[in-house]
Amino acid sequence: MVLSPEASKLIKSVKILVVGAGAGGNEVLKDLLLMGFGNITIVDFDHIENSNLSRTTLFRKEDIGKSKAVVAAERLTEMALHESPNIRAFHGNVMTEIGKNIFWEHDIVICCVDTQKARAYINDWCVRSNTPFFEMGFSNFDVDICFFAPEGGIIQADGTRIDKLPSNDGIFPKLEGDFPVCLREVIGVGSFEEKRNSCSGKIVQDVNLAKIPTIQVSAAMAGVLVATELIKYLDGKDTVRNKMLMFFGRTYETDIFNYQRNPACFIHEKKIDKVIPIEVESDTTLKDFIQKISKYLGVQILLYLPELYSISGKCHICGKTIEYNKRDSQFRHHEKWCEDCRIANPNYEKIPPHYGSNAIETPTETSLDLPEEILARTLSQVGIPPNDVLMVKEPISPTDYKIHYITNKSLKL
Repeated sequence: MVLSPEASKLIKSVKILVVGAGAGGNEVLKDLLLMGFGNITIVDFDHIENSNLSRTTLFRKEDIGKSKAVVAAERLTEMALHESPNIRAFHGNVMTEIGKNIFWEHDIVICCVDTQKARAYINDWCVRSNTPFFEMGFSNFDVDICFFAPEGGIIQADGTRIDKLPSNDGIFPKLEGDFPVCLREVIGVGSFEEKRNSCSGKIVQDVNLAKIPTIQVSAAMAGVLVATELIKYLDGKDTVRNKMLMFFGRTYETDIFNYQRNPACFIHEKKIDKVIPIEVESDTTLKDFIQKISKYLGVQILLYLPELYSISGKCHICGKTIEYNKRDSQFRHHEKWCEDCRIANPNYEKIPPHYGSNAIETPTETSLDLPEEILARTLSQVGIPPNDVLMVKEPISPTDYKIHYITNKSLKL
């Protein structure tokens, strides 16, 4: 047999999160499905375009305009060899619209995205949640894959310890060890924020991402290499853990690179061992959520939101109230003026403001001391998606506090 019976059992039960359902995502999903995997979650915010069809095995002409994640999940469910497949799709941006608890809910993550910012985000939350993850890239004929996973103790579901995979009970075990290195050693430790060059610090315009030139076989090779290393990992025979494999298609050369821990990478020190689930309805207000957490912990708390959330402000020229309702990272500089004033005044940015912004914002540090108009907003109205992971500070003395991590487990999505 190519795989041990124990690894074959793991294939049936292991829960895999695939972020990105483009060319590379299509290929690795197809390979996993044909090998018998069936517990898969797919995340992508994009829609299918005509240009995708030459590089994606799961999409057809009639799918143009539809969600990549949704169509991929539907097609995989139709094709699944798994006896009872559980293949889900989330159409949304993994960084802003998908709760971070999704990383704790899966055993393995496969990163198939095409921006450094998204790669860094996925890397950081995999390290915090101690979730092994694979990452791929390809351009022209060349392919690279990385595989990062904790090294150290492995505990099976019944509490017994094993030295390495596969587990003998058919269930993916708990990994006690830490990541010795991560993708930050490859891409760097910057924030990879989009370009911001206005006085307000807001994004001046959308960044047009250049299309990465590639051919079908490069995406296929990336999918093959990731799927191969994944099943080898489940069988305890992986070869590029915490390394990078590079395949040069023009010459058929292959190199494997080792990485040393970057002293500037502090993400390894931020592993989160426990996330407390607080069950709430999707329309729960910020006030009710803070009160529910405070009641659970038995003390008044400070809740930290993912980032500043802008609710509304006034047009700098006419004073008209503008509804923003978006995270600070998604707030564009030109939105500080209403559409009518931008049309009537082509040089609107150079006109001295007659009105201040008078912005209504939800700060990152929130408590019951906030104005009632903010506390009355629902969690989604202050930028918190369902199943998110949020930091909470519990004061234990006038000068000290304890950190908890909470997830808003929705009862009704």
